[in-house]
Amino acid sequence: MEYVVLGLLILKSQTLYELNKAFQQGIALFYSASYGSLQTALKKLVNQGNIEFEEQVDQGRNKKVYCITDKGRETFIEWMGAELPASRLESTALSKVFFLGLIDGSENKQAIIRKIIEQIQRAVAELQEMDEAYRKLEVQAPYQEIFSYQIKTLDYGIQSHTYARNWFEELLTELERIEAGIGPQPNKEKWNLD
Repeated sequence: MEYVVLGLLILKSQTLYELNKAFQQGIALFYSASYGSLQTALKKLVNQGNIEFEEQVDQGRNKKVYCITDKGRETFIEWMGAELPASRLESTALSKVFFLGLIDGSENKQAIIRKIIEQIQRAVAELQEMDEAYRKLEVQAPYQEIFSYQIKTLDYGIQSHTYARNWFEELLTELERIEAGIGPQPNKEKWNLD
């Protein structure tokens, strides 16, 4: 979660309330965070020197406005290029895509997506090996129905990872086409990004 907070603070300095709102309005689709977990993340980031805050008074209320430090920017960039944890593969991969626009250069963006694809492919291969091994097991009659549904969850994992790999491969192709000047460029006017 700390890296998602860093990404949000690269976009703009924010209060805890604003960060919480940012999670609720978009990031929560793939990464959930409670108010308390955000407070914990902010304290950790301040202690690490990745962010700092300025206390301000707004309509008679004290508030802390958090901003990223140079060290925090470096930490964020390192995370964007780092391996993804297998246990949080999907949410971390989507978090990186969410912030991909903060990365300079098409080649750097492509390298991040390639690394994600490699990790997803490894996960698919591991799940397929597990599936093959489980299907060879001899399951006693009273447990066959239970086991069949357990295998269904494994099948879901294989299919969802396969879909994710295909989706990221399409994104990579899109980035390669943009770099080659043969794909559509991001439409800044459509999103009022200037």
